[in-house]
Amino acid sequence: MILTLSIFVLALVAALLAWGRVGSGLKIPSLQKQNYRGALVFGISGIFVVALEVLIVGNLYWGFRSSFYGSHVVAVLLLVLVFGSLGFLDDIKAESSGGGFEGHLRSAVSGREVTTGLLKLVGGVLVSLVAVFIADISDGLVGLTLGAAIVALSANLLNLFDRAPARSSKVSLLWFAVLVISVSIWGSSYAGLHLVWAAGVVGISTGLMPSELIERHMQGDTGVNVTGAVLGFCTVLVTTSTIQWIILVALAGLNLASERTSFSRVIAENPFLSRLDAIGRNQLHT
Repeated sequence: MILTLSIFVLALVAALLAWGRVGSGLKIPSLQKQNYRGALVFGISGIFVVALEVLIVGNLYWGFRSSFYGSHVVAVLLLVLVFGSLGFLDDIKAESSGGGFEGHLRSAVSGREVTTGLLKLVGGVLVSLVAVFIADISDGLVGLTLGAAIVALSANLLNLFDRAPARSSKVSLLWFAVLVISVSIWGSSYAGLHLVWAAGVVGISTGLMPSELIERHMQGDTGVNVTGAVLGFCTVLVTTSTIQWIILVALAGLNLASERTSFSRVIAENPFLSRLDAIGRNQLHT
């Protein structure tokens, strides 16, 4: 667990330094997007999540090769690169996306238009299946499907929360904290090491949080989907089959609920959630 927490801190500092060094210079007009207030900000700071996580995973395996399964390393890199690429495509082609799974499906069936959002959803499911298969962390077809569903739904769920500055980062940090505490109490001595991959993406996301809260950038799908997918993957690594079924039901329920209910509205109507959501946000604009 010491290594996992150390990687979290290292990733956080790396993200702070990376944005501090080059973030202010990212003024490319085509990569500016409107945030929740309509202000133009750099819209794909998730590229930092992808780039730094690849560096962290590569260096971890290089330095501690005997402590990690090579198949897990390959699976994590696959998730990061594919989810990052699909998210980037959706971020720069946002005008062709539908709304939610139902909207993307309707566009494909009635409009005969394959949106970038639909590509991301289908591609996310496929890469989740491949990653769980490569990692060899499931038993049989049912276990493979279960693990892949958790990974794909985790990526999509975190994306659904990405509607206000750093909201998804706060959710991912809470998710990671729950995993760390749970593993510390109930997991084996080796289980904490499985969380090292999530420590990287969550640490990076947390390091980007201060500048995101003051509305300098948005991670976009590029970063949020990667963080969610890796968190889902690590959740599968450290939980039993029974717990995974419970997690799957919860994830599926939240994803389905989002088709009919706005998470932003639910948060706004709940005083406690609203206060948590507003922590650190630029109050000059609220």
